[in-house]
This record gives sequence, C-alpha cells and structure tokens, in this order.
Amino acid sequence: MTADANTWRPPASAAPVRATGRGAADRVTKAPEGLGQAGLDHASRYRRRRNGLLARVGQRRGVLDRYPHYVWATIVLVMVYTLALFSVYRTIGSGVIQEVAAVTQDAYGQPTILTWAQVNEAYGIVIRPAALTLLAYVVLFVLIDRLRPTTWTMKLLALGWGACMAVLISLHLNTWAGELMRAEGPVDAAQGTRAAIFSAPFVEEAAKATILFFLAILMRRRMVGVHQVFTLAGLSAVGFAFTENVVYYLRTFLYASTIYQVDPDQELSSIVSLRGVVLSFGHPLFTSMTALGMTVAIVNRSKLVRVLAPAAGYLTAAFGHMAFNGLSSMSDSIAPLLIGGWVAVAAILVYLGFRYVHQVRTIGARLSEFVQAGWLTPDDPKVFSSFFGRWRLTLAASLRGPRVLANTLRLQRDLTELAYVRDAELRGTIDAMAVERERELILDVDAARVWGLDRNEGLRIVPPEWGQRWAAFRERRRQVRTARREKNGQWAPPPQSATPVGAGNWPAPTR
Repeated sequence: MTADANTWRPPASAAPVRATGRGAADRVTKAPEGLGQAGLDHASRYRRRRNGLLARVGQRRGVLDRYPHYVWATIVLVMVYTLALFSVYRTIGSGVIQEVAAVTQDAYGQPTILTWAQVNEAYGIVIRPAALTLLAYVVLFVLIDRLRPTTWTMKLLALGWGACMAVLISLHLNTWAGELMRAEGPVDAAQGTRAAIFSAPFVEEAAKATILFFLAILMRRRMVGVHQVFTLAGLSAVGFAFTENVVYYLRTFLYASTIYQVDPDQELSSIVSLRGVVLSFGHPLFTSMTALGMTVAIVNRSKLVRVLAPAAGYLTAAFGHMAFNGLSSMSDSIAPLLIGGWVAVAAILVYLGFRYVHQVRTIGARLSEFVQAGWLTPDDPKVFSSFFGRWRLTLAASLRGPRVLANTLRLQRDLTELAYVRDAELRGTIDAMAVERERELILDVDAARVWGLDRNEGLRIVPPEWGQRWAAFRERRRQVRTARREKNGQWAPPPQSATPVGAGNWPAPTR
C-alpha cells in the first residue's frame, strides 16, 4: 500500500444515510479525508491499537500474537471468576446457616443448625428454575446480536462477570453500606429495606457495567452499535440476576422448611413465578440504560460526550433501579412495576428495531461507496445488508460443505466490518489508519469469493446436484428390486411340470 491514503479511499456517497440528528450526513460527508500511513513499524502498530483495529495480516503468527492482551486478560478473568463464584457460594451458604440459627433461637428458643449437606441439596434444587430464566434471556440476547455479532468469548466474559464478580462486589459493598446506614437484617445488613433502596442500586449497576468498559478497551472494534453493547450489558445483567435469584430461592426454600415450617416447594414455586417470570426484566432493563449511554460515547468523537454519556446512562439506571426497589419494598401491589416495567421493555425493543433498520441502511450506503470506487460488485450492498438475505446465503452454504460455509461467513464478516470501519472513518472516531484496514478487508473479500456464496438471485437453497443424486439413488434402488425379482423368478418350476417329491408348497404362490 502506498503512503497516499486516497489511493484506497472511496469517495463519500452523494446521499448517505442520516446518522444522528438533523444535518449529520452533511457533517460526516464533508469531514476532512486526512492521510494514512501504512507499515509494520511500532508507530503503525500503536496507531492501530489506538483505533481499535485488528493487527496487520503479516503480524499474525498465532492466537497469542493476534490478541496478546485479549487472550491473557481472558485467561486471568476466567480464573478470577472461578474464585469469585466459590467465594459467593461459601459466603451465601454460611450466611444462611447463621440466619436460620439466629432466627430459630429467637423464635423457638432452640437454634436449628443446618449442615452443608442440606445447604448443597437446596442449592441443587433452586439452581434449576434460576437456570431456565437465564437460558431464556441468553437466547434472546444472542438473537439480538446478529448483525455485527460480538465474539462468543466476549459474551461469556460478560455473562461470567455478572454472575460472579458483580455479585461478589455487590455482596460486600452492600453489606458495608448497610452497616453504615444501620439497616436492619437478621445477620446481613444488606437485606434491610434502607440498603436495598439507597445503596444497592448504585453499587449493583456500577458492578454490572464495569465489564462493558473493560471490553470496550480490549475489543473496541467489535462494539460498533447499540445491539452489541446492549447484548453484552444484558448478558452481564442476566448473569447477575441468575446468582441473585439463586440466593433468594435458597433463602426462601430453607426458611420455609426450617423457620416457617410450611411447604418449601410451594413457597419456591411462588417466588420463582414472581422473580423468574413476572419481574424478570428488572436487571436487564436497568443495565440497558448504561449500555445506551455507552453506545453514544462509542460512536461520538467528542471527549466531553464520551465522558458524560456513560455517566448519564449509569445514573438513569441507578435511579430506575432505586424506584423499582422502593415500590417493591413499600407497596404490596406489583401492578405498577409490572405495567411500567414491561412497557419500558417494549419501548426498548421497538428502539432496537429502528436502530437495526438504520444500521442495515448504513451498511448498504457504506458498501455502495466501495462499489462506486470499483472495489466491490454492484450486488454486494443489497445482498450483505439484508438480514434474511444473509441467512439465506448461510443456509445454502451449509448444504454445500464446510469450505463453502466458512468462506461465506468470512464474506459476511469482512464486508460488515468494512462498512463499519468506513462509517467510523466518516464520523471521525477512527483516523486515516482505517484506510489500511479497508485495503486488507477488500483483499480478504476477494479471496473469500473463490468458494463463498455472494449472490441470492437464482440461488437454490438445496444444491441442484442433490436432486440428481436422489434420482440416481432411486434408479439404483429400482434396478436392484428388478434384479431381485428376476432372480427369485428363476426358482419357480416350469409350467405344467411335476412338482418334485418333498417340495411341498415351495415356492409360495405369491412368489
């Protein structure tokens, strides 16, 4: 690649899709082009990292060379998650044992001492309904993140952070804050109403959203829109809700069987219906507010907006969480929470739908600029900006072998990244180093076209040769059956000939 960035830079579209606000298209279209510098030196690699761009193709020698910081951070975080989960397990179990002993001592004069075998048995019972709620929300968030999907590693890190680290942080900070506010609880001060309203929302929302900032630093190139950030925030939230539900279910089950001496299965079913179904939207809804603020920061070049937008989203999430906890603690009716919460969820889903349409149009517009420059085929913007068109290509490729499928997915991934890199370049969030990445993606797309599918027009999902193979198979079966009948007919005696002695009724009349 030459030092002149304009060699590979396509001209801006004459009528680009409106980004945000009135007149935004004119501003981004008229942005200065700048100059790019290519190379393998330290300065070029540093500029790539600052822009969140993938390392140069010539620098990839393995996974550790491609993502050294990301791989090592993932390994360390997984080990930390394991230790945090074990700490939460022991802390909650010990707390329940102490609470049951303290309450039964006050109520009956004789403490009930639970064993760890009983606690572990209760853990096994309550984890199953909590896991069903978690699975439903994980499937939902994975389906939302389909246009420019984040990696499975990022999803697992977000889910694990919410289920392990965020719970551990909140557990200790809420207890400390509850003691400062002199909140009331059997053993743990965090169970008091005052702590649940005034400290828990700020602590929990901060703990859940921390992983978003870590991932934005490590893999910023993957977090290009609201769907990606929303998915990661939602996975962190449902992971937190899963562990929190296990804690509530465990306490309810053991309290019902030891303190209140009522049917524990019935009490467990009641709280599962409430927390796991009716009010299950709570944590994903609040954390999504922080995600929306962070999305604004990612796509904006203003440093002031990049600081204030996540802060505003976090405060909105914390105050919404505070209102939710306050209404649930001070009112016996869940109707306001139920109506208001699900209306807010519906509004966010509608917003995500509109943003999806906007991103699809943006992909088509950005790819059209490369078509004008002659780097892509005229059908690429239409084919690879259509959700159902991409799925049609994927389904057809899956029936044509692993090589075709791998190259088709590679085409979709590279063209989508190419559109987002170009869009970020126009917005000014990536400097002229984007030109070098665009060049690499275009060359990679050309290589993937050799085996990948890139046309929907006239494409049959089931390969035509499958019909030919089926017809040939049926013909072979017909020939085998015909030969078998002819072979069986040779054993019949000649017409009007005497039947040999001892032959009986052989051959049978039907043969």
